Amino acid sequence: MANSPTVRHSLLKLKEGLSMKKKFSSIAIATAMFLALGLTFAGTSQAAPEPKVGVACTKLGTTAKVGLITYSCALVKGKREWTEPWFTALKKSASLYRSLPADIKEKGKLVFATDPTDPPFQFFSAGNDLIGAEIDLANAVGKILGVKVEFVSSGFSAIIPGVEAGRFDASVSAFASTTARQKIVDFVTYFNSSRAFLFRKGTLPNVKTEIDLCGLKVGLPAGTTMANAIVGLSTNCTTAGKPAIAYSIYPDQATTVLAVRSGRAELTILSAHVSSWWQQNAGDELDIVLRPDQGADFNGMVVRKGGLANVMQKAVQQLMNDGTFKTIFAKWNIEKLMRAKAEINISTR
Repeated sequence: MANSPTVRHSLLKLKEGLSMKKKFSSIAIATAMFLALGLTFAGTSQAAPEPKVGVACTKLGTTAKVGLITYSCALVKGKREWTEPWFTALKKSASLYRSLPADIKEKGKLVFATDPTDPPFQFFSAGNDLIGAEIDLANAVGKILGVKVEFVSSGFSAIIPGVEAGRFDASVSAFASTTARQKIVDFVTYFNSSRAFLFRKGTLPNVKTEIDLCGLKVGLPAGTTMANAIVGLSTNCTTAGKPAIAYSIYPDQATTVLAVRSGRAELTILSAHVSSWWQQNAGDELDIVLRPDQGADFNGMVVRKGGLANVMQKAVQQLMNDGTFKTIFAKWNIEKLMRAKAEINISTR
């Protein structure tokens, strides 16, 4: 949705989607995340609607904070609505719009795939809205390009094949840019990442490095760089005369974390910022060990081949130049991850 930083998914779709294996896979992913967080939906209430972009408000100039998001009551096309000021201030760039591929201009939208189990970059809120830093960024890119933005939920491992096949124009799912992936899709990178171990508090006091994973049950999300690297780590264990890693691959990040919390897996390896988010939002249940020297990647947006990356890079760089990018990352408490420039197809490996 080009004029809203969030995307609303109805509860009716949630109920229908649980029985659909493919068409509504996003709802199944969202449900797994809610279970992992221990969230429940509130019952029907007659109270005033919670502030949200596009929802009617009463007094101009008033503000309201919901989680990390601050809304302001402003006049939008003659109506009083809740807005996010940074987003409302963005204007279409005519020159960037002219640079878009003809098919994007013809359909008037960019279709982004996303795996909504990767907080704080993309995830479902308790109110079933798709939110996060990269959701904000994609909406901002769409607004300055002058096209609508449509998000399609997908399992992480299906996103790059979907972009390659033309089902999606791009993806925001905190992808690490690698030379192997660049053979299939293009990347516009704008933040850094590293790894961390995430496990139940008090269960693994001696785990500090990768060699300490030998003999453990490790769960990993499908399609991630760690899902590929775990084979080599396990081989290192057996070469050193230690037990192999008993690893399992799960459909997405939320179900992987749920496996750790339930005891089916003893540990998972995720990006450091994501592991920290899960730890902070799981009460006193989870603990992490940061591995800043492991998995140091350049991350960003996946874009289909064929020149679209050039336009997307210019759009993201404009947002960096005018301060919008910093506003978005500061909003989600990840400004330390920002890169100074948006670049195409750079990688550490």
